[in-house]
Amino acid sequence: MSEKIQQETNKLLGVVIGLLTRSKQDKIATLREQISILTDYGLTPSKIAEILGRSGNYVNKELSELRKTNKK
Repeated sequence: MSEKIQQETNKLLGVVIGLLTRSKQDKIATLREQISILTDYGLTPSKIAEILGRSGNYVNKELSELRKTNKK
């Protein structure tokens, strides 16, 4: 296994572990909250779109809205 593939796998495993521990504490998150969480874990918008089964444009739109609300 190449080092790049191994690093990507380790990153995704970290995300899965983080999401599993978070799911025990929180209620089910909205799609926007899920996008925010996955972004916080360092995933790219295209990877988030793939995971959530949404288009890249949808994820980018939600990220834009999140940035707007965080500025306020």
